Amino acid sequence: MWGFLTCLNDILIPHLKTVFELNYAKAMLIQFTFFGAYFLMSIPGGKLVSSLGYKKGIVTGLIIAAIGAFGFWPAAISTNYYVFLLALFVLATGITILQVAANPYVTLLGPAKTSSSRLNLAQALNSLGTTIAPYLGGILILVGASYTLPKDVATAPETVQLISTLENKALPDIQASFEQAKPESITYALKNVPPFIFNKLPQEFLLTQAKILPPDMLGTVLADIPTDKKLYVLSQLPADKVDQLASETLVQSMDSFQTTALSDDQAAELKQFKDTLNQDTKNRMKAYRDNQAKSVQVPYAILGVILLLLAGFVAIFKLPENKEHQKTEANTTYTLKDVFKYPHAVLGAVGIFFYVGGEVSVGSFMVNYLTLPDIGRMTEQAAAQYVAFFWGGAMIGRLIGSALMVKISPRKLLSICAIVNICLLITTMSTSGSTAVYSIISIGLFNSIMFPTIFSLAITGMGPLTEQASSLVVMAIVGGAIIPFAQGIIADSIGLHHAFLLPLVCYLYILYYGFHGSKPTRVVVEE
Repeated sequence: MWGFLTCLNDILIPHLKTVFELNYAKAMLIQFTFFGAYFLMSIPGGKLVSSLGYKKGIVTGLIIAAIGAFGFWPAAISTNYYVFLLALFVLATGITILQVAANPYVTLLGPAKTSSSRLNLAQALNSLGTTIAPYLGGILILVGASYTLPKDVATAPETVQLISTLENKALPDIQASFEQAKPESITYALKNVPPFIFNKLPQEFLLTQAKILPPDMLGTVLADIPTDKKLYVLSQLPADKVDQLASETLVQSMDSFQTTALSDDQAAELKQFKDTLNQDTKNRMKAYRDNQAKSVQVPYAILGVILLLLAGFVAIFKLPENKEHQKTEANTTYTLKDVFKYPHAVLGAVGIFFYVGGEVSVGSFMVNYLTLPDIGRMTEQAAAQYVAFFWGGAMIGRLIGSALMVKISPRKLLSICAIVNICLLITTMSTSGSTAVYSIISIGLFNSIMFPTIFSLAITGMGPLTEQASSLVVMAIVGGAIIPFAQGIIADSIGLHHAFLLPLVCYLYILYYGFHGSKPTRVVVEE
């Protein structure tokens, strides 16, 4: 359940980014709030779990998470971004308590040497939620109509000829061909020509086509036009043509301008364009944003009900207790400060910081990345399905990893996965089109074993210090707040494509931890 709620943020980010006209950095406040709760609440959560026990701790976490989920209903009514963040913080507090209670509980339910395998198996089940969340979230939250061309347009001789002309002819020939073509063929050709060709088309040529196309067809083409050229096209279109565009088209266009470094002249041009919109069009856009904000109400209310039902089920279900561990807890008093005597635990917490930061960064920006004209040229709804593949890879990898770690050293497997992800991120940053799409999606498969493996290695041999070590490791999940926010700032400055350098640094540290930092130099000796 916590996997579902966590990965639903990957859908919530592009959704609220559009609703509230946010840049990348402000949109990442969603992850900053969610994972910031881990940092602020993990120590209180650890104390709560130590006081209540694992079972009551899990129930408490589920109830608090449910309260946060229900909070999305009034947040949507308020149409205030910061009220959404408040509800999200409450939800994340519940998830934090759930993590503090459940993860060490799983590691203690059997031999220490197979704890990584058990935790990987548990995380694989958790990954089922992470896989389903983007798919369902894309359907329930990223709603919006899109124009569909008749099927015969794709194979029409005129359409085939237009695409061939775009790919093989010079601009004068392209202009001549398009002057005689039907709007349907023009739309299909512009939507399906390779991105590197489409992006080279002059803005004057695109403006000419925009004036020809009906508003519904123009809306589908505008989504693929690079932002600087899109601003030129919109600002030069006749006012009555702009007012005929769908609210969704206008709102999403405004959203794209928020994440582009505009020159002073372009910023002035954008301001002038907004000022020229008539009041009816502005009202339509506001109504669209308000309706989109409310689209999260039902999904999160349903989640709240499910969380309460789960809390009730856990409360009445008899869970096995780790009596030996409880006895040690009763006889020995330790504090969080004692954990810092064990380098492998501290370095493991740093590893979790970088892993969660890298994973959350990749997942959080994936929808926006896949919709870029030179990458996937797809709608947000379509991109959400690819995010499901990203998390589905993590689920499959954890199932495989759970079996492999019985025979293969967790440290060795962790190092191998880190190396592969470093290579995939380099590919993501240095390529475009389908190569970039599939490289970023593949990162999920090799992320799979990292969190449970680092977590298990960090608390290995900690004995009665397990809760304290677990709290430190869970507190390090704050990396999911800091690193995506930092990447958002970088993306606003140099572009999203190159901002993936930050997750690359994260995986370099994980490689170090797998090779060297995870080796225990001492274990807790019970007196």
